[in-house]
Amino acid sequence: MKQKYLVTPALPYVNGAPHLGHLVENIQVNVFVRALKMAGEDVLYVCGADSHGTPIEINAKKAGISPEDFVQKWRQSFDDVFKRFHIDFDGGFGTTHSPLNEKHAGKIFAKLKEAGHIATRDVEQLYDPKTQRFLPDRLVLGTCPKCQAEDQYGDSCEKCGSTYRPTELINPKSALSGETPVLKSSKHYFFELNHYAEKLQEWTKKPGTVHEDVQHYLKKWFEDGLKDWDISRDGPYFGFLIPGETNKYFYVWLDAPIGYISLTENAAQKIGRSVEDYWQDPSTRIIHFIGKDIIYFHTLFWPAMLMAAGYTLPETIAVHGMLTVNGEKMSKSRGTFILATDFADNFDPQTLRYYLSCKLSPRLEDMDLSFEDFTNRVNSDLVNKIINLISRTVPLLHRNHQGQVSEVDPGAAEMIAVIQKRAAGIETLYRERDTAQAVRDIVTIADLANRYMQDAAPWDASKNDPTKAHQQLTTALWAGKVCIGLLKPILPIVAEQTEKILRLSEFTFQNVLEFLPTHSEINPYIRLFERIDIKKAQLMMESAKTNSTPAVPATVPPAKVQEASLIGIDDFMKIDLRAALVLEAKAVEGADKLISLTLDVGPLGKRHVFTALRPHVEPSEFSGKIVALVYNLSPRKMKFGMSEGMILAFGEEKPAPLFLNNATPGDRIR
Repeated sequence: MKQKYLVTPALPYVNGAPHLGHLVENIQVNVFVRALKMAGEDVLYVCGADSHGTPIEINAKKAGISPEDFVQKWRQSFDDVFKRFHIDFDGGFGTTHSPLNEKHAGKIFAKLKEAGHIATRDVEQLYDPKTQRFLPDRLVLGTCPKCQAEDQYGDSCEKCGSTYRPTELINPKSALSGETPVLKSSKHYFFELNHYAEKLQEWTKKPGTVHEDVQHYLKKWFEDGLKDWDISRDGPYFGFLIPGETNKYFYVWLDAPIGYISLTENAAQKIGRSVEDYWQDPSTRIIHFIGKDIIYFHTLFWPAMLMAAGYTLPETIAVHGMLTVNGEKMSKSRGTFILATDFADNFDPQTLRYYLSCKLSPRLEDMDLSFEDFTNRVNSDLVNKIINLISRTVPLLHRNHQGQVSEVDPGAAEMIAVIQKRAAGIETLYRERDTAQAVRDIVTIADLANRYMQDAAPWDASKNDPTKAHQQLTTALWAGKVCIGLLKPILPIVAEQTEKILRLSEFTFQNVLEFLPTHSEINPYIRLFERIDIKKAQLMMESAKTNSTPAVPATVPPAKVQEASLIGIDDFMKIDLRAALVLEAKAVEGADKLISLTLDVGPLGKRHVFTALRPHVEPSEFSGKIVALVYNLSPRKMKFGMSEGMILAFGEEKPAPLFLNNATPGDRIR
C-alpha cells in the first residue's frame, strides 16, 4: 500500500532575485520527492512565496509600486527559476498572500485564544517621528550595548553575537530616516509558548524528528525557558489584519508557516482531496526541509501552533547547512554571489542538481560550491564515467549489431551481482536524504562497468568474436542504464532521454535493474550531456562582481524628488572638493556597510576615507576610479580607524559613488 506524504521546502521570502543559496534546499527537496515518486509513493509536494512583512512593504514603497505587485513580480521570478531547474510543485508555486491563507491564519489564532494562550500587553517600542511608524528590530541601528560596536541592528550584534532589545541600543537611529527614535507604547498580542514546552520537548526527542545536532541546539532554549512570542505588528505593515483590529497585523512568522496548510488545501483540491486528508490524518508523513537559520520557528513556534489547532505534527524537520562558493560567503565583490538565472544561462541546470546532490546528507553541515571541484565531478564522474557507458555502447551496437541488444555476458556474472547488490541500497539512501552516499555508490557502479568495458574492449574485432562483443556491449549498456535510472531523481531530463534511447517505460526502483530484453531494438544515441569548461565559471564570477539585483524585475517609476534646503554661496565656497584616485578599496571586516578607501589626492598627498556605500556598491567597483572627495572635512575617529574626508555619491534609494572621467588627482572641483 502506498504511503501518503506531504513534503515542503521552506517558503522563500520574495524580496529579491533567487540566487544559488535558494537552490540548495529546493534541489534537495525536489530530489527527495522525485525519489519517493519513483518508489511509487503517494506524495503531495507544495511550496509558495513568503509574501508579507516590513522589508517587502518598505522595498515596494521604494520601488514605487504596491506590495501586491512587488511580491507578485518576485514570486514569478522564483517560479521561472524553479522551472528552469526542473522544480515543479503540486498546485503550482503559490503565495502566503491569499484569502485561503488569511482564513487559516484566523482559524489558528482563534484556536490559540480558545486555549487561553494568547495574552495582550502594552509594549514600549522605538518610534520614528519622521516616518510616523514603529521600528522593527532591523530598522534600528546603533551602538551595541555589550561591546560598543557601531552600526549594529536592533536585535543582535554582528561583532560580539550578543542579543538585546532595540531599546537597549546606544544612540539608536532609524534606518529609514536617520532620525533618533522615541519610545512609544502600543498594545501587542503574545503567544504564550511555554504552555507547550513539555509537549515540544517530547516531540523533538522522537527518533527522526530532528537530527541530534538540532536537539543540542534546542536544549538551551528549553533550559532557559520558552519566552512569550510577540505575534503582532503595528501598521503600516504588509500582512493580514488581526481579527477585530484596524491597524494591527499578524507578524509574518505567524502566517508564513500557516502557508503550508493553505498551499496544501489548494493542491489537494486539484486532485479531489481535502486539507484534512493531510493535516488531520495521523498516517500522513509530513516532512519539512529548512535551512539552519530558521530552526527556532519550525521546531518551536510552528509545532506549538499545530498542537493548539489539533493538526498533525511534522514527522521530520530536515535541516541543511548553508552554501559557500569557492570557500567564501556569497559576496558580490568576490563574484561568489551568483544569481540562479546567471548559472542557468551558463550551465545545464542539471549540473547543479548533480553537484549539490554529491554534497547533501542528513547532517547539519555547510557545503561549498567549488567551481574547480564542480568541473571535475561533472566531467570526470558524470560525463566520463556514467554518460560514457551509454555514449560508447549505443553507437557501437548500431554500427556492428543492427541497433539490437543481446543477452548479458555470462562471464560478467560476478560484476553484475556486485552492481545489483549496491544498486539495491540506493532507494534507501534517497529516503534517508543521503544523496551524497547515493551518488558515490552510483559512481562506484560506473567505475566497475567502465573497467569491465575497457578490459573487454568490445570494439576490438581482433580480440573478441562478434557474439561475445555483442554481449559485452549489452552488459556495459545495462550498467549505464542502471546508473542513469538510479540518478533519475537528480537528472530527470537525462533519464528521460535515456528511456527514449532504450525504448523503455519510465525508470522506477522496481524496474531499474531489469535486463534489456534480448534482441530488442534501441534508438540511435542522442547527446545526453556536454562537458563543462571552468573558464565559463570564471567569466560568470567576473560578471557577478559588476551585476546588481534590481529593486523589482521590471521597470518602475522613479522615486519622488524631495526639495532641498537652500544655502548661500558663502556656505558652498567653504567646501573644498578635490578629485582623488582610488589606490585601494576593501570591505571593512566586522562592518556590513563600510568600505575602506585609500586615496591619492595628487600634490595634496594621500587620504584614508571610510564610506558607508557597501550595501549598494562593491569595493572592486572603486578600483582605479577617480572620486570626488570632500577634502576639508574634519577627520573623524571611528572604531575601525580614522576617516579623513568624505566621497560624494548620488541617488536617493540606491546611492552610487560619483566617478570623474577626465579629472587629475588633486584637481579642485567647482
